[in-house]
Amino acid sequence: MICRTAGDKLPVFQINAMKQCPFIPRYLRGIFLSAIFCLFPLFLHSQVSLGAAFNPAAETRYSIVEKENMRQRINGAYKGFVHNEVRGTLVRESDQSAEYSGNFYVLQSMTRDLRHVARQIDDIVPVKLSFSATGEMRVSPDTAYPLLRDFPRFPTDIVMRGDRWQSAGVRVVDPLRRGATRIPFLCEYEYMGLGDYNGNDAHIVRAQYALRYRRGTDPYGDRELSSLQGRHVVDIYYPVDQGFTLFMRDVVEEIYQYADGSTVHREGFILTWLEDFPSMNREALKDDLGRLVQEEQLENVSVDERDEGIYITLKNLQFYPDSPQLLPGEMTKLKSIAKALKRISGRSFLVTGHTADVGSMESQYDLSVQRAKVITDLLTKEGIEAERFLFRGVGGTDPLGPNHTEEGRAMNRRVEIMILED
Repeated sequence: MICRTAGDKLPVFQINAMKQCPFIPRYLRGIFLSAIFCLFPLFLHSQVSLGAAFNPAAETRYSIVEKENMRQRINGAYKGFVHNEVRGTLVRESDQSAEYSGNFYVLQSMTRDLRHVARQIDDIVPVKLSFSATGEMRVSPDTAYPLLRDFPRFPTDIVMRGDRWQSAGVRVVDPLRRGATRIPFLCEYEYMGLGDYNGNDAHIVRAQYALRYRRGTDPYGDRELSSLQGRHVVDIYYPVDQGFTLFMRDVVEEIYQYADGSTVHREGFILTWLEDFPSMNREALKDDLGRLVQEEQLENVSVDERDEGIYITLKNLQFYPDSPQLLPGEMTKLKSIAKALKRISGRSFLVTGHTADVGSMESQYDLSVQRAKVITDLLTKEGIEAERFLFRGVGGTDPLGPNHTEEGRAMNRRVEIMILED
């Protein structure tokens, strides 16, 4: 929302005064007028009520993606780069409610920044939260996600370039992934005016805050974390006239001290995107996928709706024994599935591998991950962008049939593809 205190045109008496001004040569007056007409809209856009324009509590649904790229030193020894990513979706439970629910997908850490590949999931965390009447986020005190709470916060008053304000927030840290710790901070913001974001005008806000932590401050946090000192400088881009869209680039330096005397030093940046996304018409999508399954005469393939979304289940997939490699005859089925997925635009896909409960739990898990990865790779070879895929394995922990019969084990050897609400 751009707040304007004047009309779009300069007052007539100002224009006439310029035309008649004896101190400005006639050949320069047109240049002055043209410059003023070009700059006046920028002046209007430099006054804005950011708080009224950007309000997560007013959105029906939105996604949060946070990517970390950090140089990491442990006990002073350089350990290279670590790349972490978390993707979350939040959906308001009703039009009259301030409560949201959704899932956060925690992706596997990587030592290389692979941007255009399918990513393996480490964990799926269900989250519920709500907003107060003044916009503060309310989350259970032992919840690890979202990683940023009450940030950014913008004033509802008109701000101009150079204006500053302060607001409290919370950051969740867990560099070694052994216990999330919530740390409150006080942030100072400054409105920097208009700038460029991907070729579009955007309001730019710079935010700075320090993290300070002493052992035990968060009773639900990592008990071995003794102290933390950190500094964050965040450039926030809020595009003009693009709805609920926000991008943040956070330059980070943090030093963690643990009870056993070890230290972790992290330097790098965190990229965060917040944006709304359209509702998925589940009934229409389910019907469309069901028709395609019938038209292609796909055996052992079903489409159903669950609380999390729409699932395509490929039952009794034929792999080589104890191997992630599909038998050649299964490729026709996968080509038909790829044809169906190509008809779905703007969504991501979660591929989950399942095995029969045969062998050790560790071997079942490893095999289910490998099979999910193989299916994902084969679907991307059919022309679907790899970055749209997430994959995971759950071994034999979620059976459909009894494992003491061949028929039951065949039902349990399956792959499920969920169309995500993002």
